[in-house]
Amino acid sequence: MKIAALSPFPFMDAEFGGGQRIDNLLTSIDNEVRVFIANGGAEGRGRHKNLDVSLHPVPISTHRSEYDMDVAAASKRVFGPLIEEYDPDLVILEHPWQVRALSGQKHIYDAHNNESHMKSLISSDDVVQETQKLEAKALEADHVTYCSVADQIETNSPKTWIPNGTDIPEIQNSSGYESKILLFVGSAHPPNIGAALTLAQLAPALPGYEIVIAGSCGQAIQCDAPNVTLAGHVNKQMLAYLMRSARAFINPIAAGSGTSLKVISALSYGLPTISSKFGARGYEDSCIIANNAQEMISEIEALGSRVHWKEKSELSRNFAEDYSWDAIGATFNDVVMGMK
Repeated sequence: MKIAALSPFPFMDAEFGGGQRIDNLLTSIDNEVRVFIANGGAEGRGRHKNLDVSLHPVPISTHRSEYDMDVAAASKRVFGPLIEEYDPDLVILEHPWQVRALSGQKHIYDAHNNESHMKSLISSDDVVQETQKLEAKALEADHVTYCSVADQIETNSPKTWIPNGTDIPEIQNSSGYESKILLFVGSAHPPNIGAALTLAQLAPALPGYEIVIAGSCGQAIQCDAPNVTLAGHVNKQMLAYLMRSARAFINPIAAGSGTSLKVISALSYGLPTISSKFGARGYEDSCIIANNAQEMISEIEALGSRVHWKEKSELSRNFAEDYSWDAIGATFNDVVMGMK
């Protein structure tokens, strides 16, 4: 079977959630996949495991910051001829932005989010309306895979729940009850920035703890509290160290869509995770739910008990083992190969 995939951004060995999902799902397929990737930079082509990947520049507008809309505007012109020339039996569409490159080919739509809802939180009305059109067209797929039940993906097509997953680390957090580090990690995505600001505002009520906010979300806020560290981007090794060293992962996310890869990653280290109900979507059974500042403070203090911390740590790790990328990738492979 000739399989093609369309990705709106480079994802190989990515450190951000959407890229990790694409990488792990496409490389789980028992078939070569020809992947056409939108790129704001130069052309390129190479191999990545079972993937034959090529990068294709799309014009980036200078008057707006909506990269997704730029990809959508260029998709028919740039990617339509590539799909037509390759003539695949099946196309995997990652995000809806390149859907206009398709002209009747059988396709799977891998829905990372409820994109229309996501754009309604952060974008202008014209962008929301364009997203609704693109998403509706993408959902006319021969099969839809989606990562969160909470997103309420509505389609008449067959659909399969393919949650976000994680790699299970060999070394987990075994002594976090002795730590005073409270950790949050996030990109400069608006919901992450809001969560980082919420956590920073808790600092005066938590003088005995060190709040570490890692990732580019920290660069978008200001905080001069002595017990807050805005670490910025950290590499994989440092992130693993923080996951193994923290008392808890704190996730006060209040908006967004899909499921949070940072949450399942924290759980995989056996790191107790205190989250808003919204932030825990998809992983509610394993998180400690706290929906306001006082509840978060109380739950943080409760983790000072060695017995309580160990109980929550074991719950986290056991839960995460069912969400390994190996297991999730096998399910996605079954969906793809079943489309013959």
